[in-house]
Amino acid sequence: MSRWFDQSNILLMSMILFSTVMWNTAKSSIMKCEEAKLKCAFRTGCGAALQHYLTGCAPVLEGNDCSETCQHALIALTSTDEGKELMTCECENELCLQSKQRVEICRSSVTMAMNRTRVSCRIATWICNADALCQTALTYYNKYCKSMFQGRKCTRRCRNSINILTRQEKAAKLNTCQCDGFEEYDCKGIHKNMNVLCFGKVHHGYRDINIEDDRKSEFLTPNMSLRGDGVQILVDRKLFLLSLLIYHILKIIFNIVFLDLLMIKTNPEKISKK
Repeated sequence: MSRWFDQSNILLMSMILFSTVMWNTAKSSIMKCEEAKLKCAFRTGCGAALQHYLTGCAPVLEGNDCSETCQHALIALTSTDEGKELMTCECENELCLQSKQRVEICRSSVTMAMNRTRVSCRIATWICNADALCQTALTYYNKYCKSMFQGRKCTRRCRNSINILTRQEKAAKLNTCQCDGFEEYDCKGIHKNMNVLCFGKVHHGYRDINIEDDRKSEFLTPNMSLRGDGVQILVDRKLFLLSLLIYHILKIIFNIVFLDLLMIKTNPEKISKK
């Protein structure tokens, strides 16, 4: 029996040690906001999106309503991995907590816009520019497709840059985006020229977006009850999955201990001989 107790003590200490390590790992997996900010700032695409967020959302951070400019900046920022970490990071001071709480008023409208299959071409461009590879591909597209923009011809370089751009993951929404009439360029004209000059397609026109309806659906009036700890939902989900994993591992260990005890009770003579 003394041997069994020794084994039990070893298993118990192992379980305690394992649980402590897993808990500390779970806590350390939540990135500090200063670290997340620096990580984003030093990434080409995320850094630009962060700058747009700081300037575009300055009125919101001061306590005003969520503007369309801020919503676009948040969509671009949260489309990057580093930007997502900024939304779930752990604050270390009151200013950080206050900023997170104030920007929560944009959550519902930003979430809805991100979940839409088709977005405006302005939003799609912001998302692409927040990714370094997509931003580079878009730069070459703008450089080599000037003749196509003007309705003259689609050169080989232009077609090649279009192919490269469409292969970028973050350009997916650019492929299906809709012109809303607020672009700083001739959005519908460029779509028409691309279809006709580059792909030889007959252009049937694009369905106009009803601006009022689009804004109502894409940028809903924010729900003020979403303030506070809503940004921690993703983190809580990760901790839940981690706890579930620990539970199953502990369950296996307890089953092993129980089987050892059962063997001792059913075969006491063999155990005593050992």
